[in-house]
Amino acid sequence: MKKIRICIGTNDGQNIAKTHMGDTDFFHVYDLTENSTNTFIEERINSAKSLDHAKADKMKAIIQLVKDADAFIAQQKSPNFVRIASKTKYQPIVVEAEKISDILITLSNSFEEIYNLVLRRKNGETFPAIPELK
Repeated sequence: MKKIRICIGTNDGQNIAKTHMGDTDFFHVYDLTENSTNTFIEERINSAKSLDHAKADKMKAIIQLVKDADAFIAQQKSPNFVRIASKTKYQPIVVEAEKISDILITLSNSFEEIYNLVLRRKNGETFPAIPELK
């Protein structure tokens, strides 16, 4: 079965943070499957939150915290999201929805598109594509 592990930055566990992913209190990790099921894996404390946002060290520290994820989800297309898309194996995705439950539905509705991007990255390809899902 096809599966994508995603990471969503949140401050309250219910909604995506309205800031950059790296400036959130927590990361919620979920597994999405091709049959539209999602499983909450765990909440991780963002210990890199206090690092300077513009520094590459912050991006590296966050990636270490969620290195098992395939895709990072946020509401903003930050400069670090652009760098992640162009230089790493992780797929950034920008969403419009605010509630995590709605985001999971949106991602499930675009599962094949996201899975194909993740698969390309797992095969070593890097590219600038950052889907913006409504």
